[in-house]
Amino acid sequence: MISSASALRALHVDALSMRADRAQVQVGEVFHLAIHAHVREAVTALDELVVPDVGTMQLLGDERHVSTSPGGTDVVETLTLEPTQSGAFTFKGAYLDAIDARTEKPSRFSANPVRVVVAKPGGQFSESVPSLAFKVLVVVAALIAIPALIVLAIVVAASRGPARARKPIVTPPSPPPAAPAPPPTRRDVVAEALRDFRTARTEDSLLRLRAALFNVVGADEGATLRDALAGTSDPALRDALAAAEHAAFGPDAEREASSDELIRTTEMWLR
Repeated sequence: MISSASALRALHVDALSMRADRAQVQVGEVFHLAIHAHVREAVTALDELVVPDVGTMQLLGDERHVSTSPGGTDVVETLTLEPTQSGAFTFKGAYLDAIDARTEKPSRFSANPVRVVVAKPGGQFSESVPSLAFKVLVVVAALIAIPALIVLAIVVAASRGPARARKPIVTPPSPPPAAPAPPPTRRDVVAEALRDFRTARTEDSLLRLRAALFNVVGADEGATLRDALAGTSDPALRDALAAAEHAAFGPDAEREASSDELIRTTEMWLR
């Protein structure tokens, strides 16, 4: 039900979306649910934004970040969640009520729902039926082929007659093992993740690069951007951290530009 029109303010709502950084998790594993809204007006807050009910999930953090530009205001609210039960969970879309500045009528703007599958601790996510059937066929084929191979080996051995004595083969001594390579530094891990992201700008490579940058400042998997920024005073690293957060949870329409900014800021920090 839309709130009373007298309590609503007029807004141009250009985008309202929701995204989880992981679609499959296990009970006890932390993940993030990010809600992004963009309005054309310059506002300091968007209190009208209502986040979805998280059900049995444990809410570990709720961080809202507001940024303004000549094009308007972007609001990103990040929920840090820990599942306590296994199963498939669908989060209803976040929403906000406002006077639609285009039509001057009270309206409800809703984000897309998000589905997350939670497995039991140490459990496996279910396989598709075709994949399981293929594995069964492979096992059956192997059980049929192995006896046939054994019989063929016996026939071949019998046809060759008694084996001739062979001269022992002298194997030269093995060279001493090479010294182990030093373990990669956190900077090395960031550089490798950056190369992967530059090669293929996929969701997985983006999240790996974000995690590598967060790890530089000692931020764990469940940390937010605010936690990461508190771990460093290096301006170049802070720029890269902010760019990674915007690329991961910002609007889809700006993904290309924000990815370019992430690559640029990360390269600047690695120099």
